[in-house]
Amino acid sequence: MNQKVALVTGSSKGIGKSIARTLVENNYIVYINGRDSKDLENTAKELNNKVKTIKADLSDDKNIQEAIQNIIKNEKRLDLVVSNIGSGKSILGWDVSLKEYKRVFAINFFNAVSLANHSIEAMKNSGGHIIFMASIAGCETLGAPITYSSAKTALLSLAKGLSKDVAKFNIRVNSISPGNVMFEGSTWDTKIKNDKIFVETYIQNNVPLNTFATPQDIAKAVVFLEESDFITGSNIVVDGGQLNKII
Repeated sequence: MNQKVALVTGSSKGIGKSIARTLVENNYIVYINGRDSKDLENTAKELNNKVKTIKADLSDDKNIQEAIQNIIKNEKRLDLVVSNIGSGKSILGWDVSLKEYKRVFAINFFNAVSLANHSIEAMKNSGGHIIFMASIAGCETLGAPITYSSAKTALLSLAKGLSKDVAKFNIRVNSISPGNVMFEGSTWDTKIKNDKIFVETYIQNNVPLNTFATPQDIAKAVVFLEESDFITGSNIVVDGGQLNKII
C-alpha cells in the first residue's frame, strides 16, 4: 500500500529502461511505455516482469490521458512521471522549414506539455513529482540542430514555470539534462561505429571526464531528485563537465 507509483514514458530501451530498472530496485510500482510490443515484452522479461506495460504512442494527447486515467484506476495514485520521449534527429543549419520545427517541437516539447497537464490533474490532490528529460543542447549552444536545442530550451523553461504554479499542490517539477549518453542503439553508438576516431577525439576535446555517460548515470539523477523533497524547478546536468556555463 505504501509503494510509490511511477510512469516512465519511452522506456522500452535506453535511458528510459535504465530509469525503470532503478525505480523497480527502489520498490516502485513502475509502468513502462513504448510503441513496439516486442520491445516492451523483452524489457518486462529483462526486469523479471516486475513492471507493468503501456503499449501506446504517448506523444498523442488522447493516449496520454487514457494512460494516466488507467494508472489511477488501477493504483489509486501516481507519484512520479518521467517524461522521456524525445529525439535529436533533425537538420543542421539556419534554413530549416517551419514544418521541421513543428515536427521536432511535437516530439520534444508538446508531448511533454500534454503529459505534464494530465499528470498534474491526477496529482493535484495528493502531490507528486514530474521530471522532464531535457538535454545539455538546451542549456548552451553546442552545435546540435537549432530545432532540437530550441525545443529542449523550451522544455527547461516549461519545467521552471510549472514548478512555480503547481507547488501549491505539493507537486515538484524538475528536469535532467544529459550530455553524451552511450548505450546500444543510441546516436553515439551509431556514430562510433561509423567513425570511431572522430568520436573519441570529440569526447577527448569536449568532455573533461573523457568518457560517455551511461543510462544508469541518468537513472541515478532521477532517484536523487526523487529523494530530495525540497528540490523543485531545478535542472540537473549530467555531462561529465562539458558545459561551460556557470549556472
